[in-house]
Amino acid sequence: MEGCIYVVQPLIRAVYQRNSENIGTIPVKILYTIPVSSIRIKAVRSDYVSDWINLELSYNTAVGTISLPAGNWYEFHVEALDKENNIVESCIIPKVGVGEVFITCGQSNSLNFGYTLTTTKYNNTVSYDPINRNWLPCQDPQPCEPGPKVDMGDGGSIWPTVGDELSERIHMPIGFMASGWGGAALHEFKENTVKYERLKNALINARMYGSRAVLWHQGETDSILMTDFSAYKEMLLDLIKRSRVDAGFNITWVVAQAAYHPKADRMKEEMIRSAQKSVCNGIDILPGPNSDLLQDSNRIQNSAHFTYEGLISHGKLWSECLFEIINKS
Repeated sequence: MEGCIYVVQPLIRAVYQRNSENIGTIPVKILYTIPVSSIRIKAVRSDYVSDWINLELSYNTAVGTISLPAGNWYEFHVEALDKENNIVESCIIPKVGVGEVFITCGQSNSLNFGYTLTTTKYNNTVSYDPINRNWLPCQDPQPCEPGPKVDMGDGGSIWPTVGDELSERIHMPIGFMASGWGGAALHEFKENTVKYERLKNALINARMYGSRAVLWHQGETDSILMTDFSAYKEMLLDLIKRSRVDAGFNITWVVAQAAYHPKADRMKEEMIRSAQKSVCNGIDILPGPNSDLLQDSNRIQNSAHFTYEGLISHGKLWSECLFEIINKS
């Protein structure tokens, strides 16, 4: 953006988590390069126009916050004024949202290992790019912090479907922050591991935007490793506890029942699913969908990964689950 003002926050397509009153608070930061008397902002959409908010000016930086109801995308109007209240410069930041933000984590089926790339149909679903630190239309492969291709994947995910299905029902933007690792066992998310650091960084990024929940889909590798019930439960509870310290708030977790792998013993899979269900307390650790119910044409042959049909079916399971959770909160 050329001129004397540069909007650092909010970013185009940024989504901020709404609270229980359906309100989201959006931090604003603007840099300016010539003397101005004031800088003000307002938010506009078809059914809502906020008052002008005057920002606090200090050392060529203007900061403040604006609280807005969730719903369709806003346009942010920015005006820099001189002492006579003449507009020195103005700009518009399109598509700033208050809605639902989720951190996704786990192993391959939480990331980019589906057979077919998918994309949002309605442009109300977005993904956070932690490399370029911006928000993009939600399309596969999902952006995440760099790592080996075998751990990141370059295929499809369920998240465009989840976001579109959920957005259609609640009529507001949906944002995702991906932090999973392909093939990861639960013990690999211990403190100070590279896999936990990816989740930790997503939690830190979420401090600005807020987040409804961490969506956890993992367990296939632990079925192969034959991790026992108690060990899995203990490790997952420890991971949840650490995540809340690093998030800075008591972030909810939604834990899928996910353990199927063609190389695993069916009884070991059931043990992992039981451990996943056992951590759920109905308050701030909630049960997600049972993706192991999706078999046959939903799975790539001899693989735990999903076909296109499976990605869509899996995405619909998650959207239904999240819709129920949101309605109860």
